[in-house]
Amino acid sequence: MNDSHIETLEQVRQFLDGAAVMEIAIASKSECYRWIQGTLVRFRYLTLGKAGRGLIRRYLQQISGYSRAQITRLIKQYQKTGRIQHQQRTVKGFTSKYTREDVRLLAQLDQLHGTLSGPATKK
Repeated sequence: MNDSHIETLEQVRQFLDGAAVMEIAIASKSECYRWIQGTLVRFRYLTLGKAGRGLIRRYLQQISGYSRAQITRLIKQYQKTGRIQHQQRTVKGFTSKYTREDVRLLAQLDQLHGTLSGPATKK
């Protein structure tokens, strides 16, 4: 991503208005996060006024393709920790209530009783 020629808020405004042309090439999510963090640092986002922050948010949305909510989450992460990094969250899912042996025994019981309905099997 080469946007080093955009250095002022006025240039960001011109870019968003369509006056400037830029090559957009972001290969991965981590590269995009690094670019967003670099942009926030370069424009000193935390010291900007409300209008300047809104301009930078729109700029980040336009280039990254992320939603307004996602940009807000990333900016909050930057405000809290001073950097933006990808947080992989792998959830195991639901815990199993029954083991494979329990399922086998329940199926066998169901078969012995002629495949009754659930409440009838339970009773």
